[in-house]
Amino acid sequence: MATAVGYRMGALGVCVVLLVGLFVLAGAGYPAPPDSGPNLADPDVSPKNFAGEHVETGGEVIATDPVTIEIEDGTSTQRLPVKNAPDVRVGQGIIVDGTLTTDGTLVVNRDRAVVREPWETTYMYAISVLGALFVAVRIFDGWRFDLNEIAFSPRDTPLHTRYLSEEDTDG
Repeated sequence: MATAVGYRMGALGVCVVLLVGLFVLAGAGYPAPPDSGPNLADPDVSPKNFAGEHVETGGEVIATDPVTIEIEDGTSTQRLPVKNAPDVRVGQGIIVDGTLTTDGTLVVNRDRAVVREPWETTYMYAISVLGALFVAVRIFDGWRFDLNEIAFSPRDTPLHTRYLSEEDTDG
């Protein structure tokens, strides 16, 4: 029995080492993406210092004629007019990259802009949490962890069946 546990622990260790090796290999196999320039949402970055340069930033749309976004860097808030912006509405989030002009306007490539509704992030996290809870409940209901074997094994009777059948006989 002890040798079976030892083999399982060894196999688990080999799998973990292989997984880490695959992560390292995947990270080393692809070049880093090209630098897209400074991010105006970083602290202590002023648009005036980057006139004529390629920058990227994101913020909330606060006006549409002309499109103006509000950029927060954690300590201060900047307003930046955007030229050639995609169709947006006030309150939407937008991520853009483009070239800053000397007057502080960002001329963007509208095909590369990402526009998001304010509720999309909340929806994404809520669905992810619900999905994770569903999977956790299904695993807990149908499987048990055997400490002696260091393995998951299916339950003889799922918990929901056991508890539902007890309630049905009482009533």
